[in-house]
Amino acid sequence: MAKPGRSYRDGITLLQLQDLFPDEASAQQWFESVVWPDGRKCPRCGGDNTYQGTHKTMPYRCRPCKRTFSVRTGTAMQSSKLPLRTWVYAIYLEMTSLKGVSSMKLHRDLGIKQDMAWHLQHRIRTAFIQEIANEFAGPVEVDESYFGGLERTSTLVKKPTWDVAP
Repeated sequence: MAKPGRSYRDGITLLQLQDLFPDEASAQQWFESVVWPDGRKCPRCGGDNTYQGTHKTMPYRCRPCKRTFSVRTGTAMQSSKLPLRTWVYAIYLEMTSLKGVSSMKLHRDLGIKQDMAWHLQHRIRTAFIQEIANEFAGPVEVDESYFGGLERTSTLVKKPTWDVAP
């Protein structure tokens, strides 16, 4: 019997990923379809009365609140100067690695500084926390053990007392 996550794992290969995202425009189009599945909306006011402006990094403008925004605004990619293709590859490497990927590997594979790779990785993991937390709402069985349940009262747990000399 094959172990999960090994030989019969579904997904795309790195070469297929490269074909899906040949340039920055294709990465932007994909992120826009993920961030705004029902059409472009302002991340600040939620209005859908938006139009394309002329600003280089903030290409969209909201008519009601008169603010510019991009697909990065309000996401983990906000304030990042990395190209969107770098984000795509980093997300791919992080999500397809069985035991996680180190910031040193991202540094080498993506050609960015190690500290930038660490921040990139931290932002990716933070972005997926809410999605992962929804998976664990309610009772969860882990390795034939149950965690959680009723909280014990504070009287049963002895709190440490510290003698502090004046």
